[in-house]
Amino acid sequence: MFRLSAIAAVFLTLNAAPLAAHEFWLMPRDFTPDMGANLEIDIKVGQDFKGNTYGYSPQQFNSFQIFNGADAVDVTGRAGDYPAVNQLPAGDGLNIVTHFSTASRLVWEEREKFDAFITAHGMDWVTEAHAARGLPEVGFAEAYTRFAKTLVATGNGAGEDFRTGLFFELVAGANPYTEDLSAGLPVQLFYLDEPAAGAQIDIFVVPTDGELSRSHVVTDAEGRALIPPTGAGAIMLNAVIMIEPFAEDAESVDYVWHSLWASLTYEAQ
Repeated sequence: MFRLSAIAAVFLTLNAAPLAAHEFWLMPRDFTPDMGANLEIDIKVGQDFKGNTYGYSPQQFNSFQIFNGADAVDVTGRAGDYPAVNQLPAGDGLNIVTHFSTASRLVWEEREKFDAFITAHGMDWVTEAHAARGLPEVGFAEAYTRFAKTLVATGNGAGEDFRTGLFFELVAGANPYTEDLSAGLPVQLFYLDEPAAGAQIDIFVVPTDGELSRSHVVTDAEGRALIPPTGAGAIMLNAVIMIEPFAEDAESVDYVWHSLWASLTYEAQ
């Protein structure tokens, strides 16, 4: 079971947001843009690597940044701009783009849908915990926050992914644009300063010459997992954990669970 720390409480200003319980990801229009070209990246919300496209909306994020090694710049724009990212990279090589959403809220009116959601994401322990806490069967609220990341290669594509400071973050252990992934891509999942052990990572693959495939792996005690070889195509990794409200906040918030979503997109070569 994961618990929300006082550090993470900074993102609990709730907003209305579209399509709860759906994946949220950053989708570059080109994962390997030419030198001198802008990064053009859409915000996507949906299921099975298909979904609606959303524009730049400052009210919907706590941070939106582009990293290139030690350099970082904010994503800038005007509300309603499409694509959500349309600016020069932070530098030559591997650019890491991150989006930390504001928290949103939904109410579960159908218990079957809630149970299906937690089962699909490997969180069956929530059922027992929900009952043990004496929570209602229906009509309860959940907050949710998304942490999205994408890897884009410009120029030689050199560089490595790293922890950028997201509260819940997937980190690639190899560069998909410059390293051999024939044995798979090692990843590590972090919640705050600790590895997220026992978390399910869903793998969505759209090959360049085929249709979507979906599978999953589970992180080990160090939050590590190996994404099997996929062949060339667009890849999305997605993980969800459920946490309880922090003890000192439990009586002041109107939700009983808070789900955290981490996604990572890249293009396998």
